[in-house]
Amino acid sequence: MIKLNVNKIAMIAILFSTWTGCIIYGNDTTALSLSHTLLRAMQNNPLVKIERINTDAAVSILRENRYTYEPQIEFSYSTSKQDSIDFSESNQMSLSIYETLPTGTNIKLWGEAVPLSSALKSATGASYQNNVGFTITQSLLRGVNPAVNLAPLRKVRIDVELREEELTGYAQKFLMDAERAYWDLSLSGEEVKIYRYSLELVQRFLYEAEERLKTGSIAAIDLAAIRAEAASRERQLFDAATAYKQKILYLAYIMNAPEYWSVNAVITDTIMSLGKADALEEHIEAARRFRPDFRQAALQAKKGELDLAYTKNGLLPKLDFFISLRETSYAESFSEALTPKDPEGIITGGFTLQFPLTSGASREKYRRAAYSIEQQKLSIENFSHLLEYEVRSAHIEVLRAATQIETAKTVSALQQQKLDAEQEKLNVGKSTGYAVLQVQRDFVSANLDEARARTSYIYALLSLYFRDGTLLLRRGIKPMDTIFE
Repeated sequence: MIKLNVNKIAMIAILFSTWTGCIIYGNDTTALSLSHTLLRAMQNNPLVKIERINTDAAVSILRENRYTYEPQIEFSYSTSKQDSIDFSESNQMSLSIYETLPTGTNIKLWGEAVPLSSALKSATGASYQNNVGFTITQSLLRGVNPAVNLAPLRKVRIDVELREEELTGYAQKFLMDAERAYWDLSLSGEEVKIYRYSLELVQRFLYEAEERLKTGSIAAIDLAAIRAEAASRERQLFDAATAYKQKILYLAYIMNAPEYWSVNAVITDTIMSLGKADALEEHIEAARRFRPDFRQAALQAKKGELDLAYTKNGLLPKLDFFISLRETSYAESFSEALTPKDPEGIITGGFTLQFPLTSGASREKYRRAAYSIEQQKLSIENFSHLLEYEVRSAHIEVLRAATQIETAKTVSALQQQKLDAEQEKLNVGKSTGYAVLQVQRDFVSANLDEARARTSYIYALLSLYFRDGTLLLRRGIKPMDTIFE
């Protein structure tokens, strides 16, 4: 009779379930560290690049709006000919440079040379009039505040910050998916090893049973259940191996690494390198500092404050002060008009006042902006509570998952002892083959539960880091400064 050394096999099982860097298929393998996987995914995946382009587009809009107060130059020239008894030709030219400043100041420098009418020609004895002027218009009420005038530009700048926070949020979600894919592959590899070991157990048991049949210790019909169990475990191993290959394909897709389609990945990291949860209050404080969606809510509130200031400015009447300096001279020809002589100066100044009778539309705009501010304050208050709830819940899940690992280890060790005991009972004729197979299933199930408990802990930790907004920082990734440039 051949006695199966269960203790030795159990030790091999423990090694199988804890060593995640083991090669499973063939010789065409590649080592994958977590840091390399995440970096490759963030750098190469087209979806991430698309998000970066969207951010670049928002920056381009900001740059466009910065030219709102750019000086403008306007030039015109025209010529006309009249075919009559006395053929005549006249030319006209004007040039102006003007600019609007954030202080509500409009500055214009202009000059023109225009032909005179017949009556003015007779009165002045000249053919052209030259006008050169400098005009300043200053808003005194509506539009005088630079902070209000620059509000549209500042809103665009906030839009860029919002887009950057949106990009950071997308990067965190993508990074979490990529890391989950990495640990999915790790777990799938462990499952393949466990199912392979499970098949080895039943195959050795079948061999031992066949040897017992030769000695007449068991009946031939007793082998049927063992052979059926062996076939079932072969199917389980095949399904696990197929799932493992599928996990490799998905990880290769996430990384945008076609060279990994047909290779076997060796996972080099373990959960021991991931750390553990910090104190609850630290995670809550980090969430209020780093959560992209919470920061977006604060930026939206800033936009609302700008809208409120802008609409409040609209309640003011428009009162402008202007002063204009103008010089006029006359010339007999167009060429002489370009070099005026003996100009006469004119200074003009005054005020203009404009306002609606009721300002009803402006008041309603201001009222809506105030309502929006109140809504945003309530929204941020609720968001703060929701954020704390999510972090607390994720923190509890990490602690639960950590406890489950220890529980799973204990169960796995007890199932090992139970398998040893059942095997000894079978050797002395106090158990049956069916009972041994059942204990083997329980032992394999306990090993699977232990591996899955470790992975569940990783998922819980990732969720906590995602909820407090620190996942990118903890993985050493700066999306706006490093990865997306």
